[in-house]
Amino acid sequence: MASWLATVGLGLHWLLLGWIVVGGKDARAEVVITGIVVDGRELPLPAQDGGRDPVPIRIPSTARQIVFRFEGAAERKHEQNAPRPAGEPQLPAGTRLRFRLDGRDASWRDIPASGRAVLHFVDADGILIGGLDAAMTGETPGWRGTAEASDFVPRELVAVAPDNATGMFVSFLSHDGAQVVGCIGIDDVALRCERDGEVPRSLQLVPPPADTEPTPRTLSTVWHRAGTRPEMSVIRIRERPTPHEILAFIDDDPSRYGNWVSTSRLFSDTRPGDRVTLAWSASHSLGIGGPSTATYHGLPPGSHWFRVGAFRPNGDATGIEASIPVLVVVPLHMRRDVWAVGVAGLTGAAVLVGRSLSAQRLKRRLDELERAHAVERERSRIARDLHDEIGAGLTEIAMQADAVRSEVQGVASPEATQLTAGICRTAIDLVRSVDAIVWAVNPANDTLDRFAAYLVQSTEQFLDAAGVSMRFDVPASLPSAPLAGADRHRLLMAVREALNNAVKHAHAGIVTLSLHLADGRLQIDIQDDGVGFDPTRSLTGTDHNGLDNMRQRMNEIGGTFSITSTAGRGTLVRLTQPFVCTAPPRSESHA
Repeated sequence: MASWLATVGLGLHWLLLGWIVVGGKDARAEVVITGIVVDGRELPLPAQDGGRDPVPIRIPSTARQIVFRFEGAAERKHEQNAPRPAGEPQLPAGTRLRFRLDGRDASWRDIPASGRAVLHFVDADGILIGGLDAAMTGETPGWRGTAEASDFVPRELVAVAPDNATGMFVSFLSHDGAQVVGCIGIDDVALRCERDGEVPRSLQLVPPPADTEPTPRTLSTVWHRAGTRPEMSVIRIRERPTPHEILAFIDDDPSRYGNWVSTSRLFSDTRPGDRVTLAWSASHSLGIGGPSTATYHGLPPGSHWFRVGAFRPNGDATGIEASIPVLVVVPLHMRRDVWAVGVAGLTGAAVLVGRSLSAQRLKRRLDELERAHAVERERSRIARDLHDEIGAGLTEIAMQADAVRSEVQGVASPEATQLTAGICRTAIDLVRSVDAIVWAVNPANDTLDRFAAYLVQSTEQFLDAAGVSMRFDVPASLPSAPLAGADRHRLLMAVREALNNAVKHAHAGIVTLSLHLADGRLQIDIQDDGVGFDPTRSLTGTDHNGLDNMRQRMNEIGGTFSITSTAGRGTLVRLTQPFVCTAPPRSESHA
């Protein structure tokens, strides 16, 4: 007999497996993903064409909460009273829906579901007056497919008897609400009643034999079946530590439940205030069998598959499954590749703009250089014209005037001789002025070394003509650093004004000219041993104008002017101008 049952069972097993494999595609339609809600907003489910590349649900990575809704199609059609086509596979009875999100979940997950253990208190008339319950939720550690073969977890519920309590009873329910599906095993049920000053009382609530059918009318046992579907309550044999009966539930109906209930007069001498402890051990695997939701938070970017599978009450897979691809995408403004492209584009644009600006600056610089070269060419032309035309003409006038003066010497009247000598002197002075103008205009002289050489030469000519001794403290070798024509002209005019004052007003016997480069500036000193003056007294108009002229010329080139003088001890005029030059000067004194 046992061999025949095993053969039939094996055949049914292979038949079921064949149905799952052959009808897999149609069977998968028996589990349906009905919706997706992202941050409170319902997303439309994309239409699938049944191909191998289903259209994924696109979800932004900024989504805080994602809710998947799903259900079993059999329940849905039943609820809608829709007729089932002939031959269409349906979900097995008591289907338990589990879900998982590949890339986030390591295994299948259940919607939390619970059975209940309840300790009830009754009064003298057997009326229920209170109680306390405890939930048995999810799947216990060490679950092995059946309640009797799995590891049991000890549980305990402690309550205090309320007023008017005279007795109690215990019940175990296969679920604490609708849609629960699963298996539960209950073992080692015991009650302990404690009262102050008395010895605690204990009672072991033993299950009935496995071959009996306890009913509410059966008083020979502690337990009887109840609930909306009592046949879910069964007796199973647990092999450890020795074979013995346990209470169990095989709940394969989401809408109904089973209940193991004890007799209602346990500890019939119960009094208010008694402390009662209900102890038991349990193994269970419970889930949801109806429409449910799965919630996720903060999914990482990338591809995921949300899957819903149909399982038997004990957690065994049926192979019926529905799935949908989910693509968590990073918004454009947060994507690294977009930022990289953007940065590259901005960098390229910046390079192009930089090149354009550089080209424009270079063009402007070239234009400026061209204009400067044009000005220098014009200055060179003017210098040549002054030297060749006016300078030569004045030199010729001076030579002719000197020749006339020599011819009429001793013959002409003294007035004519004096007039002729004056013409000669004026022509010579004009020649020198033209030379100074030519030097100032010529761009070839726009360097520090040429300026210093001309400054020494012109000072020597001026003081020699005035009969004044001179000393020079000027570096023998100076760098050919650029010195703008306007700057050197104003410096030269300021020096000549100081020399003129030394000869004309100070009546100096010796004048010392110094030129030095130090601390990023060019410094020129003109010192005489003349009569000096008291800086506190007011100067005459001519003297005041000369000092103002020197100060103004230095201000125009960003320089400074200072004068130090003491009556009877000479005067020091100091002219300074910012001038940066890396070449170190070498000093050599000239007397």
